[in-house]
Amino acid sequence: MAELAPRVRSALFTPGTDAARLRKAVTVGADVCIFDLEDSVPLQRAGEARETVSQALAELHGRGQIWVRVHPSSSLQMPEDLLALPLDRVDAVMLPKVGGAPDVVECRTAILAAKGPGDLPLVPIIESAAGVLNVTDIARSAEILCLAFGRFDLSADLGIDPDASSPALAAARAGIILASAAEGLQPPLDAPWLRIQDLDGLRTFAQRARDDGFGGMLLIHPSHVETVNQVFSPTADEVTWARGIVASAGEAAAAGRGAYARDGQMVDEAVVRRARRILNEAQR
Repeated sequence: MAELAPRVRSALFTPGTDAARLRKAVTVGADVCIFDLEDSVPLQRAGEARETVSQALAELHGRGQIWVRVHPSSSLQMPEDLLALPLDRVDAVMLPKVGGAPDVVECRTAILAAKGPGDLPLVPIIESAAGVLNVTDIARSAEILCLAFGRFDLSADLGIDPDASSPALAAARAGIILASAAEGLQPPLDAPWLRIQDLDGLRTFAQRARDDGFGGMLLIHPSHVETVNQVFSPTADEVTWARGIVASAGEAAAAGRGAYARDGQMVDEAVVRRARRILNEAQR
């Protein structure tokens, strides 16, 4: 099985109307900067945001990974967003409110109509009941980089508290994680932490997301980048363990053994694969 590329730990949203903040976003250490044309931009300023983001892409291309969140496929604004952008300078398009694979197809069609690269990666946000139920088909669509979880929109769709221990939210999280793994995508991104000053709460939330199988988080504030990058990076103990596993696996293979025991525990191919993945992530 091929090793996955290093996961995205932190993806920072920045409003597309603020040129100064777009410039700053690429300097704060986030793995990805998301230049936003959707939720953070009033509809009456959509044209201004497109122009600002286009200028920022021309200026900042090559300074880091830059995604652009466009309007959903259900909106007439989505193709207008894509037509206004220099898509050859965009590393991925983030598509919100994806309810099924046809939404992805419609966005891909709009990218091609805007003369964008046919293989431009997409990052669907799963944030509705329909999206959760169709997540496998969405993940199976062409050129999907990873999925993202929209906890707040989904909670509104379900009429529940987004911070409650809801079985529906737990099922949605699990479905997104499992679909991502089944289709060989990068690990998905969890929803953002909204309490900007509560970094201890952020750390706890991020650790839970990592333990569940998310690869990183969407962020709404630069002050969250350092904490989230730390949580979603291998610890020193994990790296030491992984090096020992990989070294002992090489020795076992040279001796013609398959599964073997190390420090009282069985080591098989799945354990070795996890160890290699940890070492891969530690190299960033």
